[in-house]
Amino acid sequence: VIQIYNTIRIYTSDAKDGVYTFLDSVSLQPNVSTYEYLHLQGTSDVWYKSSYYNTTTGAESSLSSPTHGLSPSIFHNITYPSEYEFDADEEIIIRKIRRLVGDNKELERLVVDKDALCNSDISCSHVLSDGKTVNLDDRGWPVCIAIGDLEFTSLSNPVVNGYQYLTFSGSLSTLSSGCQNDLTIWYYSFNFSDREIYEAYGDAMIPPMVPFSCVTKDHLILQASIDLLENLIKQEAMTDGASIRDDQTAYDPSPGLRERLALADRLRKQLNALIKESLCSCMLGLEGVLID
Repeated sequence: VIQIYNTIRIYTSDAKDGVYTFLDSVSLQPNVSTYEYLHLQGTSDVWYKSSYYNTTTGAESSLSSPTHGLSPSIFHNITYPSEYEFDADEEIIIRKIRRLVGDNKELERLVVDKDALCNSDISCSHVLSDGKTVNLDDRGWPVCIAIGDLEFTSLSNPVVNGYQYLTFSGSLSTLSSGCQNDLTIWYYSFNFSDREIYEAYGDAMIPPMVPFSCVTKDHLILQASIDLLENLIKQEAMTDGASIRDDQTAYDPSPGLRERLALADRLRKQLNALIKESLCSCMLGLEGVLID
């Protein structure tokens, strides 16, 4: 490509099939196959196309297929691989469901002292007895793992187990270079991983009475959000649902559980309203005659 063109042109539109206007250019570089452009005014509703362009000859390729941009990451130097590479449309579905269920990703940092890595007699709640497994404080997925200058950039080392444990291929005392460096882990914490959210979207039941041809992404997004919330409510009710009280302190999870139930009810009302609207739209779009 670089033998014919020297830049990538970026075009933008407010609608997928709308009119695309020129936004900016990015110079092509030898041996570079991935390019990023930060559109500061961009939103999840903006669509983009790109083309190859030669600034000398004026030659331009055809425009690419339309696509949404991706939101910037919370952590800006991600080196540990993501669990799964979603495309732009899948990212938007996941982001919408996260907003609906109130499960936005949070950035956490865990530091395990070098002495705890190397000395089994030092009590450390984060390192398990096998000497190579680390227990995260919260459910999550790592974005950067390092012991001193040694970074871990492979899904096979460490292996993420159940979004709670990181198991390294060797002993942490060996990896820490003679007990000279701490273990630092940056990770996103959440109730549900991106994979779990997208699986819930794929498993979402088609709304009753809505013809298959009338089912939209919004139907499935709302149904997946309700399914995830109900699953979370069940888990919390069984594990943390008991009220505890003594002569000085009290623990009562009821207000939080009630709020989750209220949120699930609000989403059901939104889904029911969307179902009614879809049924009316489908009926109005039917062709034929009414025999009374």
